[in-house]
Amino acid sequence: MKKTAIAVVAVVVALTFGSISAWAQVPSHMVFDVGGTFNFMESPVFIDGSVTAGEPLLLGGYWNILVDDTGWPGDSDKQARWDYLSASYYEPNYDPDSGTWTATFDENTTASSPQWSCGRTGIGKMTGTATLQMTVIDMDADGELDTDERSFIVFSGTLIVVKNGEGVFAGYCGLGSYSGSSENLHPEEFADDVFTGSNILDIEDCSVPNENVSWGHVKAKYAR
Repeated sequence: MKKTAIAVVAVVVALTFGSISAWAQVPSHMVFDVGGTFNFMESPVFIDGSVTAGEPLLLGGYWNILVDDTGWPGDSDKQARWDYLSASYYEPNYDPDSGTWTATFDENTTASSPQWSCGRTGIGKMTGTATLQMTVIDMDADGELDTDERSFIVFSGTLIVVKNGEGVFAGYCGLGSYSGSSENLHPEEFADDVFTGSNILDIEDCSVPNENVSWGHVKAKYAR
């Protein structure tokens, strides 16, 4: 009986330490899906999502992007806010060949770079900066951005993981990208957009001495 009890304890201990060890091993290449909501008619502009599939370290965790809307009309008058966004970001970037409008939000078009964050409670988090491109399709090919055309948006962007993460991701940095689409059932009411998307991240432990890992090294390694 004692031998059986000892054996059970040994197995539990082994599984526990094995689990801890598994969590501590951060893969250099991560692929995961996200889903959530956003509404550019509300301030602050917060794309709020969760990790729905893919990388086990992040599954069930959060994923979000904060876009700096400094200088935009306030959210009390949503029509005025949309008119500003349309005139400033979409209309100047109409492509008649593809029949699309593409708005770009980055360090050149907003007061500061969009901020990105992803993580899971009890595991850790990654943070950094991002770029965001949102494309609306000119479904009737008339060159006018109609209300119903805002019901579907395709988006994509890049991610930079800076070396200020927490938990198992502390000291990690790298590059990544994301893409997806959103749907809005009531664009005329400036309702929330519901989105789904996918991410690819290439990261590494940048807490090693600078002579071994630098930003130049990271960018050269992952910018391909």
